[in-house]
Amino acid sequence: MKLLSLLSAAALATASQAFAPNHKGAVSTQLRAEIGETGVAFENVAREWRCKYSPGPSGGPGDSESLKACQSLLDEYLPKLKALPGAKVTRQVCGGCLDFKVSITQPLEEHGAWADADYNPLESEFMEKLKGIDGTSLHETQEITFEAL
Repeated sequence: MKLLSLLSAAALATASQAFAPNHKGAVSTQLRAEIGETGVAFENVAREWRCKYSPGPSGGPGDSESLKACQSLLDEYLPKLKALPGAKVTRQVCGGCLDFKVSITQPLEEHGAWADADYNPLESEFMEKLKGIDGTSLHETQEITFEAL
């Protein structure tokens, strides 16, 4: 599916009118974009893959077979994800709301090539396998800015 987020303009065409390079503040060798005139500037874009996993017999995440399977799937794909240009991979797990999330963050200029390929083949493969894990639901993807402040 083509990018639906506001960030697609920056990922696909960094010269878009919606995003203007920001030359204020510290000098950076990285491409920097700003969302209109909102003051929201960024150098990094993340692609997030997420789902809900089911609790284990105890009612929590500690004995969740679906969480264990999600982690095994991430372990399988982690070397490929880390091999993407400039990629940093984070995983977020919530034991309360049962979220399993993987974020692949890249500098703006590196992210565009992967976005142009609709994040494939990695995203389609990973998400298909994630959907095949018993006890998971609400499988989603999202593109977001990702900045350390």
